[in-house]
Amino acid sequence: MGLRYEGLSSDRHILDSLEYAKSLEGSSRIYRLVAHYCLHGEVLRPRSRSDLRCYTLPAKSGSYEALLVILTAAAHEIPAFSDVYKSALDWLISKLVGFIKDKLSGQGDVNELVEVIKLQAEKNSELNTILANGLIKSNERHADLSERLLDTLPSLIAAAQSGMRKAVAPVGSSCSTMTQFHDLPEPVSVSEPEAMAIRSQEELVVGKPGPFIVNRIHSLSLDTGACTIEIEGFEGLVNGKVDDIGLKQPGNPYSRALDAHSPLRVRGRPVFKQDQLHKLFITESE
Repeated sequence: MGLRYEGLSSDRHILDSLEYAKSLEGSSRIYRLVAHYCLHGEVLRPRSRSDLRCYTLPAKSGSYEALLVILTAAAHEIPAFSDVYKSALDWLISKLVGFIKDKLSGQGDVNELVEVIKLQAEKNSELNTILANGLIKSNERHADLSERLLDTLPSLIAAAQSGMRKAVAPVGSSCSTMTQFHDLPEPVSVSEPEAMAIRSQEELVVGKPGPFIVNRIHSLSLDTGACTIEIEGFEGLVNGKVDDIGLKQPGNPYSRALDAHSPLRVRGRPVFKQDQLHKLFITESE
C-alpha cells in the first residue's frame, strides 16, 4: 500500500509526528485486516492473531510517501503471494479499502462494489483464483461470492473503523489529503470532509461537490480558512472552511465579499448531519 500525504505542512516535507505515527498504525491495521479477509475469507476479531504482518519500507527522500507491505512466514504456502497474483491482490485490497472509506463517510454502495468485483473476477483469472481460495472457500453455507460479500462486509467495516480513524489523523491538520495506493491506477484519496466524517462519533454524510451561493460571509479567518456563512437554500448560519489557495492573496473574492456583505458563488463539498447541512468545505469561488 503506497501512502502519500499532500497539502498544508506536508508540502514543506513535515508532518505532526504523533499524527503521522497514528496514521501509519491505522493504515497498517487496515491493510492487514483487509489482506487477511481477502486471503482467508474471514474478518479478524479484536485481539485475534493473523499470520500476516505489515512492514514499512523507507520513505523517499524529501517527500511524505511511505510504502507498506504485507508479509507472512508462510508466504510460499499462499499462492496469492506469488508475483503473478500481486496485481490482482492489490486491486482487490484497494477496492475494499476504498469502500470502507466511503462507507465510514456516509457514502458507498455495497451492491455496486459486489458487481464491480464480480465483473473483474470474470475477466481476471488471477483475481478469480484469489477469491476462490479465500472468500469463497472459507464459507460454510456454500453461498456464492455475492452472498458471501454481503454477509461479511458489514463486519469488515465495523472492524476497520478504529484503524481508519487513526489513519486519517493528519488530514485537515498536517495535510489536506491522504492517498492510499497512490501507485495504482485507482488510488484511494481521503479529503478533509471525509476525514472529519470518519473521525466523528456522530453519523455524518459527505455529499458530492457542487455549486453553492453564499449570501453572506459573517466571519473569516485568513489563517485557517474557518468561516461562518449564510447559504442560499439553507436556514441559519453554517460553519464552513475555505480550502482555496486564493484565500492568501490580497483582495481575494472571500475577503471582498466579507467586507461588502455581498453574495458569492462558490464550489464546495457539503457535510450533512441528520439531513441538515453541518459544514461546507469551499474549494473555489466562481
